[in-house]
Amino acid sequence: MMLFVSDLDRTIIFSSRFMQSVQEERSYQVVEVVNGTHRSFITETALHLLNKVRSSVMFVPVTTRTREQYERIQLFQGNGIPPYAVVGNGATILRNGKVDQEWHHHIVRRCSQECVSREAVRDKLKESFPKDWLKEERDADGWFFYYIVDQEKTDYEALYSFQKWCSTQGWKATLHGRKFYLIPTPINKGDAVTYIQEKEGQTFSVSAGDSLLDLPMLKATTIAYTAKESDLDVSKEDLPTLRVTEKGGILSAESLLLEVLLLSSSNLDKPEILSSKAACTLWGIDSSTLRKRKGDFPPGTIRKFGSSYAVTVSGMKAVFGSPLPSTSSIERRVTL
Repeated sequence: MMLFVSDLDRTIIFSSRFMQSVQEERSYQVVEVVNGTHRSFITETALHLLNKVRSSVMFVPVTTRTREQYERIQLFQGNGIPPYAVVGNGATILRNGKVDQEWHHHIVRRCSQECVSREAVRDKLKESFPKDWLKEERDADGWFFYYIVDQEKTDYEALYSFQKWCSTQGWKATLHGRKFYLIPTPINKGDAVTYIQEKEGQTFSVSAGDSLLDLPMLKATTIAYTAKESDLDVSKEDLPTLRVTEKGGILSAESLLLEVLLLSSSNLDKPEILSSKAACTLWGIDSSTLRKRKGDFPPGTIRKFGSSYAVTVSGMKAVFGSPLPSTSSIERRVTL
């Protein structure tokens, strides 16, 4: 069974502000409520695809959220508890909802041996940045801490210097939007995912994420995805296995989950089911051309999922003939 590890916020679930820019008509499911307020959402189409993915692959949520924040997400509670979940950016692995003690002791040991104290980092932080930039400090289950900052007052030269200092002290400093994370180096999503891969004997895995904190996880898998116009897409990180979804924002989850579902049901050397994006690449046509000809496909060879289409190879051949002759089996795997 294929392993699919994914960040949650801005990858599968989204806050209300991401719904406001969507021009296409959508139905939404509330997945997180905080003090009576609807906090996070998923489109009904993405939820349908996620349920199909979870029945086809080993799905592992991977998040920087604390355990308490993660357990607010209704999708993964009750009968929906996944076999593994990674919380606290990799500090804690939940196995069937309970803390994996082997991983816990491993992280405690590495942090004590490889990292300076939180107090030392905080002292250096106060030397490096003005108080009006660091607006509010928050703790993440005692594993790491982060600040809400004033983005308009960011001194990038000071930030770079501080990040360089942290790298010599066993810590990593990451600015993500208005949050400034200070995390011990042993605590990262990549090592946690590698641990799960080894436990489960997984050799083929897919990942998805949107920020620099997700990079170690994306590098640890066979294929990686990010949303169109995400921080990773904009920054053009040098990651050869990274693919970008067709849609951005909250609709990106639909594109992502469709791709994962197709991967889980395809022979990667001779795929029969393709996403419309992969099909257009293989046949050398524009997506608009495929949409205009959708009525010409034989019954059962094309289906719409939200704003994306899945097609069969036989359907594409019936409408457009053979794919480009230069496309190799390796290129087929890459474009999926």
